[in-house]
Order: sequence, then C-alpha cells, then structure tokens
Amino acid sequence: MDERERRVIELCEEAVRRLAAALPDAEIGGLLRVGDSLRHVAHAGRRRVIYEVPREHGGVVWRAAHTGRIQLVEDVRNDPDYLASDAEVRSEVAAPVSPSSDVTLVLDIEFPGRVFEPGEAALIEAEAAGLERELGAYAS
Repeated sequence: MDERERRVIELCEEAVRRLAAALPDAEIGGLLRVGDSLRHVAHAGRRRVIYEVPREHGGVVWRAAHTGRIQLVEDVRNDPDYLASDAEVRSEVAAPVSPSSDVTLVLDIEFPGRVFEPGEAALIEAEAAGLERELGAYAS
C-alpha cells in the first residue's frame, strides 16, 4: 500500500467515525474502489459486512459508483440491486466520493429496522462532499 492509498483510507476512516457518532444505530462502511471491486476499508457498527463487492455482483454501492450520484433506498426489499448482508436492514444510503473524474470511495450506510430520515440523508451527502474536498486537496 502506498502513501496516497494510506491517506485515502485514513480520511475515509475519519468520515466513518464522524457518521457513526451522528448515526449510532446505523451500519456505516467506507468502500475503496480497487480495480473492479469495492473493498471495505472502514466500518462502524455491529453487523457483519461483505468485505469486497466485485463489479459483477452489482449492488446499491456499485450503482452509486457507476452513476456518481447518491442512492437513497427507503426499502431495500424492493430494490433489485440490494445485496442482502443482514435481514434486519430496512434502508440504505450509498454516497459516492469522486475527488477526480472517477469514483474513489463509496460511503455506505444501512439502517436496521427503519427508514433513514431526510436530515440523515443530507448529513451523509454532506459528509461525502466534505470527504471529496479533503481528498481533492490532498491530491493537489
């Protein structure tokens, strides 16, 4: 792992910690794009996570990475792209982080037993935007 990748992971971990403090009942992950996979490099929560999501498996996180837009899934049971990791998860927000032309990270937040609130989605989007600025400044 080179210095740049270490710094990207460190900044992702900090973002996940901030989100965990604000959303204590959520499962929060930071996934780094490594070739054709999204790899968990940061996590906060009590549930098991899928360590790596290959592009061919798809999922809400890859939809965020492909479109470059935040994905707001109020009911994962009705989303054909959702990759079930826990039957208790009810909703998911996946926010891409693109400090350059490509998505580098995806912040993925799952909400067990409930739908996220609009303010929570806005908080996640703001955290992704802040992380994007941090990464962009670091790369400069």
